Amino acid sequence: MQENEHITPIIQRNKEELASGYPKWFRLLETAGLIIFFILVSIIAFRIIKVTVDLWYFILPALILAWIFSDFIGGLVHWAGDTWGSVDMPILGPALIRPFREHHVDPFAITRHDFIETNAACALGGVPILLSCLLLRIEKDFPLSSFIAFFVFFLTLFVLFTNQIHKWAHSKKRNKFLILLQNARLILNPDHHQIHHTPPFNKYYCITTGWLNYFLNSIGFFPKLEKLIMKYTKALPRRDDIGIEAAKKELK
Repeated sequence: MQENEHITPIIQRNKEELASGYPKWFRLLETAGLIIFFILVSIIAFRIIKVTVDLWYFILPALILAWIFSDFIGGLVHWAGDTWGSVDMPILGPALIRPFREHHVDPFAITRHDFIETNAACALGGVPILLSCLLLRIEKDFPLSSFIAFFVFFLTLFVLFTNQIHKWAHSKKRNKFLILLQNARLILNPDHHQIHHTPPFNKYYCITTGWLNYFLNSIGFFPKLEKLIMKYTKALPRRDDIGIEAAKKELK
């Protein structure tokens, strides 16, 4: 569908109402999750450091694989938050879906969020993954298990800072080092990310590096996933983000 065909008005939520809907109970939960996250990271980091002399060659491949995969994980979560559910849903609505709705109404709101509001939800999601990582054997005699631990460790760290990188892509005040990283496409580039913020906000969801956006968009990954979900649930993607009529128009 071409841009000039988007004549159906997009209907979005009130940005002030969305901004004020950040639940106090969820902030407490996020704070606790952030503390637990860094405790678990410290434990796993200590275990990894102990075997680094023997398994040093795992570090670079685990780093690269985790960096790429974090882009996909961030994109998948971003797509899910943008596309499905409503802020009116109990618990999940105000806590997890509301930030996605707010971001399309007020893209610069994220630049006013503190470290906890920006990143703690990602830390909370990483806690069960890190807990499972504690069960892995990190020893030179268990190379596969050790490599998985290296990968998971780096992945959770990168996913933790995905939204921070996203925030930097919207920040008007950026230091030279950030600009260098963004221009080199090592982290999300603002111009690249602006493609996502073009209504109806239905492409380029990956926000760590954005590397996978070209590929996923070219194969129609997310539209195909949406059709599959619609087939079995009859749910209408983006109805709460852009309005029912605009969402229906996107399916034609």
